[in-house]
Amino acid sequence: MKVVKVFNNNVVLIKNDNNVEEIVMGKGLGFGIKEGDILGDLKISQKFVLESKNSVHEIETLLKRIDVKDIELASDILQLYEKEMGNKVNESALLALADHISFAITRAKEGMSFRSALEWEIKQLYAKEYSIALKAVGVMQEKTGIEIPEQEAAFITLHFVNALGKNDRVEETIFITKAIQSISNIIKYHYGFEFNEKSFYFTRFITHIRYFIKRQLNNEIVTGDTSTLLNVVKFQYENHYSCAVKIKELLEKKHHWKISTEEVVYLTLHLYKLASEK
Repeated sequence: MKVVKVFNNNVVLIKNDNNVEEIVMGKGLGFGIKEGDILGDLKISQKFVLESKNSVHEIETLLKRIDVKDIELASDILQLYEKEMGNKVNESALLALADHISFAITRAKEGMSFRSALEWEIKQLYAKEYSIALKAVGVMQEKTGIEIPEQEAAFITLHFVNALGKNDRVEETIFITKAIQSISNIIKYHYGFEFNEKSFYFTRFITHIRYFIKRQLNNEIVTGDTSTLLNVVKFQYENHYSCAVKIKELLEKKHHWKISTEEVVYLTLHLYKLASEK
């Protein structure tokens, strides 16, 4: 690994054996080394690939507007996430999160606060990730001495979710949250009351919807012989079946999906369980 640039004693930009640029981090890693030196990996605790296909100059420009302390803070937060979730994030996550953290700190210094339009859905879809993101906000406050708004947790949660994929999944994540928002609105107006967002069946329902949407995006159609069950469901759970059909019709019209009878049956049963908690 050849040293390209030393940011500080703990953060170094290198070219690996495949001539790909990476940021490597580790305590004392950059002490006493300079550009062109060969770096061993004994002190490396984390490494992150720079995925940009732009020129080295453009990459350097990007790194110049991200304070090294923000990179280190992003690294601490990603390590917290990995420890809590037991998952390894992909190697493109660091700079994206560092860039966000840098902007968030600037906003906080100026007393500016933004709330994600999808905050409610994010909390429901990614409850565990959101709880870690709240801890991340605490880490940011502790490390910077700046009051960071709790609303930042929703944005950090999206970074966590996308950090697990091999590719950038931000658009897919936002699409899913918006689709769930639409479904939630149908349910709210159909039943005419608010559901307990923290209840077991609500969480279970949101999880079912999340995977239902992902199956649609992956063209995975659930099939099976549910004709007998359908007749029972339509008769015994007429109101819930009616709501499920509304959801089906909306999604078919809006997204041109093919939603099977089996999916409608399962959706009806989840709606029955959800409404029975009220």
